Amino acid sequence: MSLFRSSPEVRSLDSAFSSFGIGGGEIMGNSMKQALRLIPLYAATGMIADSISIMPVSAYEETGGAKQKMATQPALIQSPHTNPIFTRVEWLHQFTTSYLLRGNSYGLITALDSAGIASKIHWLNPDSVRVDESGPIPKYFYNDKLLDRATVLHIPWYPMPGSVVGLSPLGQFKMQLETGYAAAKYGNDWFRHGTMPSGHLKYSKGELDNTNSARVKALFKEAVAGNDIFVSGNDWDWTALSVKPEEAQFLQTIKASANDIAAIYRVDPEDVGGQSGNSMTYSTLEMNQIKYQTRALQPIFTKLEHHVDRLLPESQYIKFNPDAIVRTDLKTRMEAHEIALRSGMETQDEGREMEDKRPMDSQQKAEWLTLYRNKLTPQSKNGGAA
Repeated sequence: MSLFRSSPEVRSLDSAFSSFGIGGGEIMGNSMKQALRLIPLYAATGMIADSISIMPVSAYEETGGAKQKMATQPALIQSPHTNPIFTRVEWLHQFTTSYLLRGNSYGLITALDSAGIASKIHWLNPDSVRVDESGPIPKYFYNDKLLDRATVLHIPWYPMPGSVVGLSPLGQFKMQLETGYAAAKYGNDWFRHGTMPSGHLKYSKGELDNTNSARVKALFKEAVAGNDIFVSGNDWDWTALSVKPEEAQFLQTIKASANDIAAIYRVDPEDVGGQSGNSMTYSTLEMNQIKYQTRALQPIFTKLEHHVDRLLPESQYIKFNPDAIVRTDLKTRMEAHEIALRSGMETQDEGREMEDKRPMDSQQKAEWLTLYRNKLTPQSKNGGAA
């Protein structure tokens, strides 16, 4: 049911929208940008956001007990963003990024179609949104300005009982993220500036004062510049100094931080620079993708489906197609189509549509029946591969 059915006065939102100073694009908060400098965090959230943003999504309608894809898709599915430069891909990416980093996505409904159904939603910077839960009904503020609750689409990740606001992963795991960021910064400073000398040039016949030490150092550096050969007698000893990064423990710390981030976002540690602690592996790329889809993606896009459904008429709903991003080889796909065709799960035209092919016309069907249908092996006719 549309949220605007009980609020018919909310019809033109342009003036209210512009009063909050929202322009063409969204600028995420500095704290989130800072956190994304941590490579495992960037890898995990970027991978999930990319996956969801390219996932096909369509609106369906239920009439007389039958469910079918709508011939004309709602504007909220076709082009939901207020920025004319953005597409649905960027719109979904912004939703997912806010959801993953702040634990909340706050959308402002900015336009309605002719039927009074939401057609445009702008994702707000979550750092600029404040929720007042002191009363029985939460109040939403953006840049300290009260929003009409009927225009707010709020999708929390991990809300605790008694609250509508989701927990922020960056806030909940601040210590782990700061440890990982500090380790990465330490490693960068180590290699850029060095924390110990690269070697030791020792005079074996006594000590040198500061003046002579500086002079010898300059002569030695000049001699070895460009990896040139250094020639000396028996009075000098050169020892190259090096330190294993493991001894500084920053590589282990980075890997441990990557594993923590992988656990938070339910992805494989190896995908974000971590290290798996067991030998369990999945034999095919498809099985790995299904595991990733089930653990990391499905809880997110399912929650988005339910929230968007509330904005549509009662008979309509949206559905993501995660199978479209699970890549299989050609032979496996064709076998799946054959099984679906024989079991009545799909028609020939539907199978061709999934492979981006037009339905066969009557002439093509006749040709196929004449040339190929009767040449199928008995095994194929009984359900085996041709």
